[in-house]
Amino acid sequence: MASDHRFAKVEGWLSPPDYSTNANLARERRHPGTGTWLLNSPAFREWTVGTRWHLWLYGLAGAGKTILSTTILDHLLQIDTHTTLAFFFDFNDARKQKLENLLRSLAVQLYHTGNEAARRLDSLFTSHDGRRQPDTNALSACVDTMIQTAGKVFIIIDALDECIGREELLHWIGGLRSSNTQLVVTGRPEADLRCKISLLFDKCNCVLRNKKVVNADIRAYVTATLEQKPGFVDRNLSQDILDRIRDKIGDGADGMQVLTQVMNIKSFARCLSPKDIKIALRSLPRDLNETYYRMVQNKSSAIRLLQFLVHTRRPLTLPEAVEVITTEINQEPRGFNVKRRLFQAADILRYCPSLVIIAEVTNDAETVDELHLAHFSVKEYLLEQAQFDLESASIVITKTCLTYLADIRGSHSTIRSDFPMARYAAEYWTEYAASVETSEGIVRVTVNFLKDETTFQRWCRLYQADRRWDHKPGPPRAPRLYYACLAGLPGAARDLTTEGADVNAQGSQYGTAL
Repeated sequence: MASDHRFAKVEGWLSPPDYSTNANLARERRHPGTGTWLLNSPAFREWTVGTRWHLWLYGLAGAGKTILSTTILDHLLQIDTHTTLAFFFDFNDARKQKLENLLRSLAVQLYHTGNEAARRLDSLFTSHDGRRQPDTNALSACVDTMIQTAGKVFIIIDALDECIGREELLHWIGGLRSSNTQLVVTGRPEADLRCKISLLFDKCNCVLRNKKVVNADIRAYVTATLEQKPGFVDRNLSQDILDRIRDKIGDGADGMQVLTQVMNIKSFARCLSPKDIKIALRSLPRDLNETYYRMVQNKSSAIRLLQFLVHTRRPLTLPEAVEVITTEINQEPRGFNVKRRLFQAADILRYCPSLVIIAEVTNDAETVDELHLAHFSVKEYLLEQAQFDLESASIVITKTCLTYLADIRGSHSTIRSDFPMARYAAEYWTEYAASVETSEGIVRVTVNFLKDETTFQRWCRLYQADRRWDHKPGPPRAPRLYYACLAGLPGAARDLTTEGADVNAQGSQYGTAL
């Protein structure tokens, strides 16, 4: 067994994403008993004893596949005759979207088993001097040999449809020929997945989550919610209203997405009177798209926050998300004002009920709360709406970041501690601005920001692109034109040059602006 010190070095080298955050979130949202239909099904029982090699569990968006994956994981972890591995692809996290991320995670999970599997990864670590990173081919070869030495292995891979580069992933799955390895994978039946997996697994091993089991899970959830949740119990609702809700959602689901029906019943808890509930019952949304449409309609702050979440370069922490809401760029009084901050950060969920979630994430031994879109289908729906295309969102995000950076006050150390979005805004505004420099309005806003000595100094003290590793880069080491060119802002560079900026002025790591 590898020593704790050795394990820490290897894990730090590979830096695998932590799948347990996805599993924990699914456990929190899972209603007791969900998924027992699968555990008791002939297909799954045959799979656990090895009669079936692999299984693909598929269903439409919002059908509860990730919760089902977690139910399977928890069940398999109780079987000590096998090694159980898991990975959850996640559209919310760029570190959980590629085959490479999957392989890094599996390698470290297998390293825990010790013995020969650990020695194989130790060998890869040594051959790369513990510093250079292995490519995907090297990782794949290493994981394959580790699996072969680990005895019987179960692997659960959730949300194949949320993987970037699915062709590469499917090729890897197809290459898993070890007789000691059995897979359960989940995902929506996208054309490429449906075609390839049915060939790899055989159609009889592709299991659709059907209407009957979806309805049973929904009925159980609805009944428990009505009988236990404060939003219903403490209102002393009449039996007539309770029966109407149960009949309309629990018995009238007809195979609708679990996510749709969960959102429907949550909407009743926000009704202020019995009459409101009866009206809501008569006008329930038909599907996820209609549900999302109602939630974002004419809510400017919610739309702006969702634009960030759809196009963010990295997940927003909860405090950063609160600052987005606090910064007003469209209505008077415009600007950032601490007096507009929420009393409780968690109240941000009220801006986009059921569309966003707070996820507790551990990175580098630090646990932080992040705001995520609640489901992949939320992002897909939003991307179909005009105000969520990259150009529209980039304009809004650029203006929000620059407004925020212009309005925060205090010493440089105070700004870092008191204004949670300062670093994010300083680091990423140029990326969004660069993508919309065809907008002269954005060019003007950018140039005005750079020309203002206070905002220019504040920005550079928070972040400098040629010193991105330095969280305290100090004052600017070059003129404004240099940083405009470094950020890929030709429109701003043009205007600065027109106004007299010296293109030959020396400064910082790369010399002149040219």
